[in-house]
Amino acid sequence: MDKVMAFDPRENHHEIGDTLLPSKKGNITVINRSKEKSYDTFLRELASIHRSDLVFVCSPKEMELLRSWNVPTSKMTLASFFCTSTLSPIDVPSFHERRDFVTVGGFKHPPNVDSVKVLCHEIWPRIRNKLPNNDVRLHIFGAYPTQEILSLHDDESGFLVHGRIEDLDSELRKRRVLLAPLRFGAGIKGKIVDGWRCGCPVVTTPIGSEGMLDEDYKKDSEHTNNVYGHWGGAVVRDTDAFVDAAVELYTQRSMWNKAQLMGNDLLRKLFNMENNFHLVQAAVRDAMAELKQRRMSDTVGAILWHQNMRCTKYFSKWLELKETMKSGAKSDQV
Repeated sequence: MDKVMAFDPRENHHEIGDTLLPSKKGNITVINRSKEKSYDTFLRELASIHRSDLVFVCSPKEMELLRSWNVPTSKMTLASFFCTSTLSPIDVPSFHERRDFVTVGGFKHPPNVDSVKVLCHEIWPRIRNKLPNNDVRLHIFGAYPTQEILSLHDDESGFLVHGRIEDLDSELRKRRVLLAPLRFGAGIKGKIVDGWRCGCPVVTTPIGSEGMLDEDYKKDSEHTNNVYGHWGGAVVRDTDAFVDAAVELYTQRSMWNKAQLMGNDLLRKLFNMENNFHLVQAAVRDAMAELKQRRMSDTVGAILWHQNMRCTKYFSKWLELKETMKSGAKSDQV
């Protein structure tokens, strides 16, 4: 087999590991979500990665995790989001031309379901109470909302569950701040990229910002738990800070303008289509050119392929024997 076996974890990624969970006091603590079924799925995915010649990784965070599980760096390449262009301030509605908050995410994805519940019960009532105008609303968009999610809709409190939307970009261009209180999950968060593309700053957690940080933010985060600068909005670690950041971004134009510019800058630095696509192309070319050498040096991958082939071989023999015995039994009956 002389074709490169490539694996894209974004298509199969199973979330396992740390989860951010607010305590009763509103602080965020870390727990472990590993369960027997999750661990089994994780092992099957990790085995697929080890058997592959090239692995497309969506963020440096995932690359770091895979290295810790002994996946060779030589078979991994960053393949993040590809944004074709960035926007100038004149291309998108201004601070005063926007109103309300928004959150986005399909409801077949557990982190999005959890996020909306947290917004409804822990965060949104506090945000609304802190704002001078009590007519501010939160718009929730996402396909496949369950009856439980739909039941959270409340016109009086401004918590509006809309469900699926055809033109998300036009909606995001109307809204002032995107909220993403993600407590678990993995990979680059498409909702944040979409928000930045449409000039909408974002308030999220460290889970939400994974793989979406530049070096300036990383330096800031070493000295404080909650960082507002060097990012397209705010990354916060506790419920109180989340509420405060959301209110400040919504009401302070200078802070909002800076966050919008930073989001646009991060799109250009991290998700530029031309730069990222060239990296992927080069990785594929290198894998094809060095395929034989790579496989000879990849002992773990070779072992897994050997075991996989042997299992398939003997399973086939078992099926053959089973059918032979069935045919013999039928002949005896005749």
